Amino acid sequence: MDNISNKLGQQILKKANQLKHLNQAVKASLPTDCREHLEIAGIRDKQLIILTDSPVWQTRLRLYSQTMLEALHQHTGIKLNQVKLRLNPPKRFIPDEPVEQRVLSTQSAEVIEQMANCISDPELQTALHKLSQKAKKP
Repeated sequence: MDNISNKLGQQILKKANQLKHLNQAVKASLPTDCREHLEIAGIRDKQLIILTDSPVWQTRLRLYSQTMLEALHQHTGIKLNQVKLRLNPPKRFIPDEPVEQRVLSTQSAEVIEQMANCISDPELQTALHKLSQKAKKP
């Protein structure tokens, strides 16, 4: 089992290095403002698969397709037919909105307490008594 995981780890490292070299070769052929908006995802069926972070950059990078293919061939010797651009927008962290703290009024607590006294189910009665105790006492 250790041998399998070792081989798998080596394959992953090899693939990561290949992608790193592809990224370097392709990005070097592009204007500096384009470079940060793409990542090479891989090669499949003689196509260079590139991920972009927005439709605007996807369109702009499409104009450089031939340039990227030529640079890749020149630096790595890999001859491909086409660039396929896929949209992969960055994941954005959206913080949760602060939850408004709700306050149980004294009047509502009294109503809940009265309801608890009229209920025969002991679990529900206990829960309602606990709830009624949460009211802010003046």
